[in-house]
Amino acid sequence: MSEGAGAGCGTRATRATRDERQADLLVHAAALVLEQGGLPLSFDRLAKAAGVSKALIYHHFPTQGALGLALLADELETIDWPALAAALAHPDAGGAARACAAIYFDVVATRGPLLHLLLTDPVVVQGAGQAIAVRAAFRLRAFTRRIVGTLRLSPREANVVLHLLMTYPEEAGRKVFRGEANRALARALCGDAVAGGLAALSGARDDDAMLGAELL
Repeated sequence: MSEGAGAGCGTRATRATRDERQADLLVHAAALVLEQGGLPLSFDRLAKAAGVSKALIYHHFPTQGALGLALLADELETIDWPALAAALAHPDAGGAARACAAIYFDVVATRGPLLHLLLTDPVVVQGAGQAIAVRAAFRLRAFTRRIVGTLRLSPREANVVLHLLMTYPEEAGRKVFRGEANRALARALCGDAVAGGLAALSGARDDDAMLGAELL
């Protein structure tokens, strides 16, 4: 093996070790953020939990924002985006809502509500974090358009409805994550709740339209 080839192997090994160390730090950081309910996270506490020096923490994450951004990127990678795209393409809005809820429920039930905590953290969702959050929201825009069409809402109103509907899988997933509910039952119930909520909103909207026509 040539000297250059050996140097290249060493560089790759060093990079792999660095990536593995950072991944391990993120596992510990995620657990601590979930435990305390958000950022900022004491780097002393993280160093103690991970069994490393505080200097190493700063080497990987020089600021709270850098740590939050790394956690957010890591969480978004756990989402099955092709499955979500297929769910959004469901021909029935209620079916799309149920399928999307199931995907988000699985994330929360397995990993806890970390994604929600990060996406609502003012330190994380700025700068590069804002760009990542916007890209994630862009992928959900298809469902927002479905809500606009189904309920005849404005985009702003549809976003409100979307966030309200997603509280079902969020809360159901939290209970499963904490060991307080049966996973299969909670998953089925949150799907029913989301689909039912969308149907109820659609019916209420139709009733409003009929009342408006009668008044005219």
